[in-house]
Amino acid sequence: MSDWIRSKTRSVPKDWIDYNGHMNLAYYVMAFDHDLDDLLDHKIGAGPSFSKTHNQGPFALQNHLHYLDELLLGEEFYCKFLMLDGDEKRVHVAGSMHRASDDAAVCVMEQILINVDHSTRRSTNYPQDIIARIAALVEDHREIERPKQIGRPIGLRKPR
Repeated sequence: MSDWIRSKTRSVPKDWIDYNGHMNLAYYVMAFDHDLDDLLDHKIGAGPSFSKTHNQGPFALQNHLHYLDELLLGEEFYCKFLMLDGDEKRVHVAGSMHRASDDAAVCVMEQILINVDHSTRRSTNYPQDIIARIAALVEDHREIERPKQIGRPIGLRKPR
């Protein structure tokens, strides 16, 4: 059995800090996106390099984030990813962002991507080698415990 795919560690720069004194929500999305591109490129072969050579690539269909804690200026963090599901056109991935000093989860992301032909702007199948790598990662990650936030709906909880 495999494990989460971990990104490199980096630190929160000053221009990511908002008026509340912590990392702005948009930069959590950007950090996940950057690290997911790296995973897609190096583990699946369907990231930015594939996009340049094949004139197609992954578009986000849905993205859901759960903010669990804050990151402050200069704090180091890293992201981890699980491949939850996939088929010939789509992948369902989970991400977890962690503060490096204590490995605490600060954000959980769930995303569905679809492969799109850049000329037609329509979905298209991945090549067979990429489909096989997606299936292998899904299988490798099948038994890994998922964050409890995965699959949860958004909404206000009302007392009964």
